[in-house]
Amino acid sequence: MILSLNKIFNKFCKYFIYPLILLIIVLEFSFQIIFFFDIKSLKKTILFFNPYCDQSYWNIQGNSSYDKKIYSYHPILTLIKKSNESLYEENIINDKKVVFYGSSFIDHEYFLPFYEEENNFAVKSYGLDQIYKSYMITKNKFTNSNVIIGFLLEDLDRAIFDQRNFPKLKFVKNNNIYELNNVPVTFRDNKKNSNHVYTYNFIKNIFFLFLNEFNYKKDECVIDTKKDIFKFFINNIISNSKKLNQNLIFITFNFKNDVTNPNWRYHFVKDYFNSKNVNYIDMAKVIKDDQQKNSLEISNYYNNKDFHLSEYGFILVKKEIDLFNTKFGKWEQIKKFELTPEVWSIELGLLTPTMKMKRKVIKAHYQELIEKIYAE
Repeated sequence: MILSLNKIFNKFCKYFIYPLILLIIVLEFSFQIIFFFDIKSLKKTILFFNPYCDQSYWNIQGNSSYDKKIYSYHPILTLIKKSNESLYEENIINDKKVVFYGSSFIDHEYFLPFYEEENNFAVKSYGLDQIYKSYMITKNKFTNSNVIIGFLLEDLDRAIFDQRNFPKLKFVKNNNIYELNNVPVTFRDNKKNSNHVYTYNFIKNIFFLFLNEFNYKKDECVIDTKKDIFKFFINNIISNSKKLNQNLIFITFNFKNDVTNPNWRYHFVKDYFNSKNVNYIDMAKVIKDDQQKNSLEISNYYNNKDFHLSEYGFILVKKEIDLFNTKFGKWEQIKKFELTPEVWSIELGLLTPTMKMKRKVIKAHYQELIEKIYAE
């Protein structure tokens, strides 16, 4: 009996275990060669790492390209629009009444023409952390303005990374406050190299996908951190907008499949915005309502080029924004005014040599008068 069991075991090892070990060794050797020599035709990083969870995925991918005619390096945000450089540097008050912050949807070629005259700080590669920081850096320039912040729900996940499409800022929690720990950001072109057992990562990744309908977005890794940092960003934005008398509007965007099959991000963000009683445009709901009204397929709302909204989809976004802007327009009406005792002039330091108002100087000069108007 013992001899028989030994024979069975030996055969099992010979025909299964040993070939399996050999296969794993050959696979691992092949994977190491592919990644070491960066053989792009064979290197499929997404088969080994989860882009919503694993920093290694983005480290291996390296930096994306960008249009240097449109964007420039920034030591905190990594990239900003060249057209906005002065707004990040100069200590001036801007007279625009509508300002946009966001990522790829707000920076989209179909959206930008609608508001060409307004300031738009959105950058395609931004995560929610960069959107938040771009607002915090520039917020004081836009008192009494309509501030519109639009983001893709997956932008929540970007906050856990220090490298994504590019090296980026990262907030770390310290005594219940999130602080930056890696600025200035170094815009390096080299990729981070680290040792991986690719066969193990491959098996783990495929197993996860099998259990989750082959959908990476269902991953809930470090979900508590993602939710916590989202609340921190949103609460700070709301608090600052009130101090600056800004009319705040949030817009959430989804990719096509997420409209009909929303993931945890959608439900969490929707519930949180409702609890804060903020102005909130839920584009998934807007699209569903329009579908019901006009009997259109979901494909009518998205383009196949970059999987963002179609021209028609962005027209719906504009309609929703304009509804809010019309309502908010009441603050532009003059309800009370006071005459100043002197005529504004260059000699008084209230006007520039080209006869433009020095808004900050004027505000400080007439602070008591301004407080009187708002007190009555």
